[in-house]
Amino acid sequence: MSLSPFRALALSALACGAALSLTGCGAIVNNLLGGAPAETAPDGAAGGSEETSLLPESDDVFTLAVGDCFTEAEFNTSFTGDEVSEVPTLDCAEEHDAEVYHIETLPEGAFPGETAIESSATEACETNFETFIGVPYLESELYYSYLTPTEDGWNTIDDREIVCYIVTSGEMVTGTLAGAAR
Repeated sequence: MSLSPFRALALSALACGAALSLTGCGAIVNNLLGGAPAETAPDGAAGGSEETSLLPESDDVFTLAVGDCFTEAEFNTSFTGDEVSEVPTLDCAEEHDAEVYHIETLPEGAFPGETAIESSATEACETNFETFIGVPYLESELYYSYLTPTEDGWNTIDDREIVCYIVTSGEMVTGTLAGAAR
């Protein structure tokens, strides 16, 4: 099976985006998308009802977890240079176009270099894509990207996580993409 020109271009764009090292972001791997809803505190005086906010919550990149959802547009605004420390997550019941589906922790040791980290990220994300989505990556209409540790984060805060996330390429969805089989 060959890649369509659009898919190859999209994959190139995703690879470039994924190659961005994220200082606190390496830990992004932890819980890319915090699936917890952004809720206001119950209003005891007004009967205790809860309201769900439509605005994303900003979660520390190191607290991301499988199943956390977000929009790439909001996510892209959280970068400081080529690093990110917070990811604006949404309840997956809200419209989103990205969802964390796998977090891989790399082994202890000296920083292996950006090329080795990117290779590990590609392998981890492609290997776990089918398990989460339900079809092999090359047969899917969905894409993946990832967040990786930077050398600074590796050496100063012991960041060893790769965070893999599904991207719908702009199509907004509600609910989880787990088992979407597309």
